[in-house]
Amino acid sequence: MPFSEKTGSYSKGFFNEVLKNLITPAGIDAGFKVETAQREGSDIIHSTIVNDLLDADLVIIDLTEHNPNVLFELGIRMAAEKPICLLKAKGTPAIFDVDNLLRVVEYDPNLWKSTLEEDIPKLASHIKGSWENREVNPSYIQILKRRS
Repeated sequence: MPFSEKTGSYSKGFFNEVLKNLITPAGIDAGFKVETAQREGSDIIHSTIVNDLLDADLVIIDLTEHNPNVLFELGIRMAAEKPICLLKAKGTPAIFDVDNLLRVVEYDPNLWKSTLEEDIPKLASHIKGSWENREVNPSYIQILKRRS
């Protein structure tokens, strides 16, 4: 997910609230420890992100705002053929090559207690499904080579 809001569609701190109030409880309910690459201190953030993307058992990717960094990170994870779980806020336009290829769960961007009570179990189920189906899904990327 983005570290900060870029489009003005969501108020400052929105993605931190999504992480804290939706993704973390759903991830825990699904049996996972939830971590983010956002850390304090002096490290090379790109290295941290790429290493975390390659080392994580499952990566949850929030497509809200169509953030180019998030889409790049999705590409890394797909190229590594590792399990992913996609979500986006309701009202987020489709990304043709993603929404038509993979399942994306939507959540209510209001993040009210009543909407979270519906969205957390829905996301937890989506996370479990992404994990359980990690071996049966075909490769994300098919490479064709010309026969000699």
